[in-house]
Amino acid sequence: MKSAFLGSLYCVLMLVGLGLSTDNRMPPKAPGLSHLYTVNITGGDAVPVGPGPRGTRLVVPILGGNFAGPKLKAHPPLGTVLPIGADWALTDANGVNGSLTANVRQTFKTDDGAFIQVFETGEVQPDGSAFVRLAYETGSEAYYWLNTVVAIGIIHNVDTNHLTIDTWQMTAP
Repeated sequence: MKSAFLGSLYCVLMLVGLGLSTDNRMPPKAPGLSHLYTVNITGGDAVPVGPGPRGTRLVVPILGGNFAGPKLKAHPPLGTVLPIGADWALTDANGVNGSLTANVRQTFKTDDGAFIQVFETGEVQPDGSAFVRLAYETGSEAYYWLNTVVAIGIIHNVDTNHLTIDTWQMTAP
């Protein structure tokens, strides 16, 4: 019974696939982006941990910061970035273009007392720009929707120990 169903499904998919030639197919629609928040982060002095099998590790502690945006803050005061995270950055073992991979863990505290864990990974691009992928974890009912958000961010260096990340939530086309 199960194999008959799978065989029929395969035949239907093959017939449908024949009509979807890549020559006449429209390109897919791009997902949308909705501004989630902007975060300002103050970092501490980098601690070079040294070389390893994947490159040279550099740990930069997060000393604090603040965040605000239409989906997390409808009014002041700003949310707080707690001083309990860091970026465990990794430089490329091959030294290609001086590449750096961010691996950040940080904790946000909202103005109503909720805690949100933020996980970021990303790459510094050859032109010097830096992008991150973000994921979230919270048990707060008010912000529980963040647990399923797919977000991207653009990092802007303000100075040696300060940066800003503009963050957007991806939405369906």
